[in-house]
Amino acid sequence: MRLHTLFTTGLLALAAAHAPPVLADVPGGSYRQTCSNIKLDGENLTAACKRFDGSARTSTLEFATSCVGTISNVDGNLVCTGPVGSFARTCNNTRVERDTVYSTCQRKDGSWQETKSTFSGFQHPLTNCDGNLVDNPVCR
Repeated sequence: MRLHTLFTTGLLALAAAHAPPVLADVPGGSYRQTCSNIKLDGENLTAACKRFDGSARTSTLEFATSCVGTISNVDGNLVCTGPVGSFARTCNNTRVERDTVYSTCQRKDGSWQETKSTFSGFQHPLTNCDGNLVDNPVCR
């Protein structure tokens, strides 16, 4: 019995040593299939991603944790299929319809309001400016 236990323990240790790393701490998305060395540093996702020609390049997606959509690898670039930005810290119930983002955002006084904004593209950050979505990385 003791030999069987030692054998089973050895097999489990060997399997764990060869198992792929757990990516529970990073956002989901199809990029995981074609990118390696995936790291999340705060809100920024960095990975070495394969390009169409088979080479790899290091890519960083800012505000990856606020991606409303799926994160993908497009020719070695990490991209979000929806808007990103600091708005996600103070907005909720976010949805996208065509080129418009709808969300409920918190105002400076603590109240909440429904807001919407068009956005320039998936890599252009949105910001909550006192309860209003703005297609700009900073409030003006």
